[in-house]
Amino acid sequence: MRIAALGFHHETNTFQSVKTDYESFANFEFLRGSEIADKHSTSKFTLAGYFRGAEKFEFDLVPLLFAFTGPTGTITKDAFDRISEEMLDLLAQNGPWDGVLLAQHGGAVTEEYPDMDGEIARRVRDVVGTDTPVVMTLDLHCNITQEQVANTDAIVAFRTNPHLDAVERAVEASEILVKTIRGEVSPVQHLVQVPMMINIVKQPTAFGPMREIMDDVDEVLKKSGVLTASCGQGFPYADVDQMGVTFLVATNGDKALAKQQAKWLARRAWDRRTELQNDSPSIKESISRAMNAPLGDKPTVIMDVGDNVGGGGTADSTHLLAEAIRQGLNGEKSLLLSLFDPTAVQTCIDAGVGSTITLKVGAGTDQLHGEPVVVTGNIRAITDGKFEETKPTHSGLRFFDYGPSVALDTDDGHTIVLHTVRGIGNMSREQYYSIGISPEQYKVIICKGTVSPRAAYEPISREIIMANSPGVTSANMSNFSYENRRVPLYPFELETKFD
Repeated sequence: MRIAALGFHHETNTFQSVKTDYESFANFEFLRGSEIADKHSTSKFTLAGYFRGAEKFEFDLVPLLFAFTGPTGTITKDAFDRISEEMLDLLAQNGPWDGVLLAQHGGAVTEEYPDMDGEIARRVRDVVGTDTPVVMTLDLHCNITQEQVANTDAIVAFRTNPHLDAVERAVEASEILVKTIRGEVSPVQHLVQVPMMINIVKQPTAFGPMREIMDDVDEVLKKSGVLTASCGQGFPYADVDQMGVTFLVATNGDKALAKQQAKWLARRAWDRRTELQNDSPSIKESISRAMNAPLGDKPTVIMDVGDNVGGGGTADSTHLLAEAIRQGLNGEKSLLLSLFDPTAVQTCIDAGVGSTITLKVGAGTDQLHGEPVVVTGNIRAITDGKFEETKPTHSGLRFFDYGPSVALDTDDGHTIVLHTVRGIGNMSREQYYSIGISPEQYKVIICKGTVSPRAAYEPISREIIMANSPGVTSANMSNFSYENRRVPLYPFELETKFD
């Protein structure tokens, strides 16, 4: 049994000013053939789940191509054309196939295709034909569409946020595919698109209304005849018609059951719609709360929601740093954060380890994310920014590369790690350990994320505060000028109805 594995993975923030070109993928993660096994067979990412599925269900997995980069702006036409052409050529040239495993995100947007994942699924279907089963895995932040459903036999989305179950969902997808190939099941899917948005600060699945929604999904999964069930939380920073909450249920040939269960999940979520909206404190309140926290042995972690790199943030916002300085947060190991700033990194490299230097840091992408902040400090360390994480992290990534990086200890008692690749936020504490910093020793830590850093920082934090900071991933959705979203859509139109 020969099964192809391939993917073109991106979470697209259409409000991000930096577009995602071909080099963004080529310089981040563009793997072909055996390179995929070398990088991911022992990771905790989706592709590792495909390899485990191959072992468990005894099929020949043939990895073809996987292109991935961190969340940024709209994918250029050139990047889409070149990557999709190569992956589809590989699929066509190396067939025939018994089945296809497709590792997508579900929130990708190109200059030409607002539903890139649906377009990829359609093109894969065109190559392999209607008789070859195709099963697709998606991120929980996906905007699931009818195009995606129409061109796959089954879709399986992550069920945790932070995403700690990528391998398990990929194994699940592999099992459905194998059973379909063997004729043991005949999947049918039903999708319900709910006219509402879940605010990014309410998307963690370990607590609150989102936990209750995922409990409902678990109940559906227990029902006889159900093969899989998925919630698509939606990616609110994608200005596309399909943006919003979705529920998808796949059953073994029972269309009525799939429809019934998907509608039940959708109604249950709709009834919680008011609980799923923004209630995060301002940057001023967040810093004040962290500064006034009781003395203890654990840091307070502030999530810089407006610069959520996992959602397309620029990684260089200075709003929280500037507010911390204004409020007088200082003293030894009082604050730890990272900033994307290639210019500042080069200045520090030129000065050398041990030098004392005054320079401007941050806010180099645009004016939306603050103004550069002048700091004076000692250059503690310089590294290549590469490190490995063996513990579970958001999405299960193992190898990280932030480019040449510098640790700067400022006169205020702050430590700023400056890096040259935007990366994917503060998803791993190894980012700091690898440069000689122990984050546990700081009073306050600012993370460039909303949910993705939780897996790394919850174990060491006294409290996690969601700061409603300005930026391209702000929790204040009224800051964004949507042109393509559905209307009506709650909470933008409070009178929205759902039958």
